[in-house]
Order: sequence, then C-alpha cells, then structure tokens
Amino acid sequence: MKIFIRADGGKCIGLGHIMRMIVLGKELRKNNEVIFICKKSEDDKFKAGIEKVKESNFNVIEISEENYIEDIINIQNKYVGHVIITDSYEVDEEYFVEMKKYFILSGYVDDVNRVKMDVDFIINQNINAAYMDYRKTTNDITKLFLGTKYCMVREEFQKASSEKIKKDEVQDILLTLGGMDKDYNTKRIINMIKDCKKNIYVVLGSAFDEKLNKYIYDLSKDYSNIYPCENANMSELMKKCSISITACGSTLYELCVMQVPAIALIVADNQECVANIMKEKELVLDVFKIKGLDKNMLIHSLNTLINNKSIRESIIKKQRNIINVNGACTLAHEIEKLAFKLLG
Repeated sequence: MKIFIRADGGKCIGLGHIMRMIVLGKELRKNNEVIFICKKSEDDKFKAGIEKVKESNFNVIEISEENYIEDIINIQNKYVGHVIITDSYEVDEEYFVEMKKYFILSGYVDDVNRVKMDVDFIINQNINAAYMDYRKTTNDITKLFLGTKYCMVREEFQKASSEKIKKDEVQDILLTLGGMDKDYNTKRIINMIKDCKKNIYVVLGSAFDEKLNKYIYDLSKDYSNIYPCENANMSELMKKCSISITACGSTLYELCVMQVPAIALIVADNQECVANIMKEKELVLDVFKIKGLDKNMLIHSLNTLINNKSIRESIIKKQRNIINVNGACTLAHEIEKLAFKLLG
C-alpha cells in the first residue's frame, strides 16, 4: 500500500508537525511505502522540516505554497497512492473535499477542531481531545482516534523510559522551547534563570537562527553551568535532568514518558488548552504564558521544583502511564485496517 504524508516544518511554524509524522511514518513503512509531500519556498522557510524528513530516510516530493492542491492531485495522478494523511494548519474545507475525490482513504492530524473535515479518520493525540466536539466538523462515519492512547512518541523514548534514574536532589535542569524559536524566547528564559546554582542544559533547535545559537554559546563561556545542546539526543537529556522548563508542544508528552516534572510555557495560542489541562491534572507544576512572563514567578516555581522532593514525586506518580508509548504502532495498525477494509 502506498501512503502519502502531507506535512511541513520550519522557521515560522516549528517542527512539531514534521516530528510526529516521522514517528507515524516509521511505523507505517514497516508494511507500506510511505512518501512525504512538503511545501517548498524560495526563502527556505520549510528547509528545516524537509531536512528532518530526509534524515529519517523518507522520500520527499516538494510542492508549491500557492498551488498545493493542484500539485498534490498531479502527484497522485503520477504515483497513485492509496492513503493521504495531512498534518497542517494551512488547510481548509476545500482541501479535504478535493483530497477525498482522489484517495481511497484520507486522514487528518488535528489539534484545534476549527474547520469542517471531510476525512475518513481524525487523529488527535492531545490530552484535551476528549473535550472537543467533532460531531459538527466530521462525518458520521469518520473514525476518531482521540487522546494520549494515540500519542506519537519517538522510539528513543519508548526504550529510554525504563532507564530513568530518580535522583534525590536536583542538579540538572532542561530548557527546551521547541525546534524553532523566532522570538528568541530561549534567550529570555536563560537570562532569567542563569544565576541558579544548577546545571542548565539548553536545547538549540534545528530551526534556531545562528545568532541565537551564538548568543547561547557565548553566554556559556561566562556561565559554567550553562550547556548548549545542539543536535540533542532528547531522551538522553531527559534521563539526565531531574526537572524541565518546556514549551507546550509534544515535548510535554515526552517529559511525561520520561517522568520529568516541568514548568510549562505557552508559546502559541493553540497550546493553552493542553497546558491548562496538564496543570489541572497535576502533570506539570505551573503554566505560564511566555508573553509578559514575570521573572520572579518563574524563579519561584523553579525553586519549588528544585527544593521540594515530595512535589516532584507527586508529579512523577501522576505522569506514570498517562501516555501510551506505543501509540504510533496502534495508529498504524488501525489505519491499515481501515484501508484494507476499503480496498477489499
């Protein structure tokens, strides 16, 4: 069976869509041919996403920003795929209607439930998925894969979760704000916490500007407790670090898998609902919006995590078993079942 995955990533939109589709794509290609379809642009704003896909040894077909529906139809006419799975906010009702005409099975990876989606299945891996009413935006026969049972957790975390060593004292802190940081939030946060007497491992995303990377490397020369981490092995960092300050993307779920208590920062509006539910369920200590973030409040929360072992242990206890580390495998099996049923 031939499966197209339609997703983008880069400097403006981050790498979250690409990263989770790579996870699902790896599961699907165990039994199928998987090809990525990604937008290209003259200013290379999607370059980082395309490079990530190619690093995982997937074939990539590039399409234009403006005529992407027509381009996909032309690709389908040439390569004749059976399934298309889309993970992008830059789609509308027309897109889904058109894709439905050309593919036996179509699916969408959703976070926000904002438009009518004429698809055969919806994937929403988020902890707030159960609170969304898809009755008005999907068909009666649309299959819904909702919640953390379907989390697309990278293989490295599946293996590393059992190797985490609990520490009585906090020595190492992880700071990770995603693969892209166009607003230089990493610079802001590191300057707020650099004087804490703990090791701070700062993840430099693959779509970070070189100026931002240079700033953090230069800062690490003056502060011996700051460790820039480029091309980071995230599971190894999470094994090492006892606590984290993180953006509210898929990393939140990875931190749960690795049982790392965190302070969550909302860096995009669509992260707010997930972050608040994580706080309500006591899976993170605190949630702050990055805009207008008060340094004293952040430091207070950080010190609470550092100094209060019982709070850390309480969060870890709740993190256990909240995420299905085999979610991508479950999804691949379900998608294949749907496709083979339609193929007869």
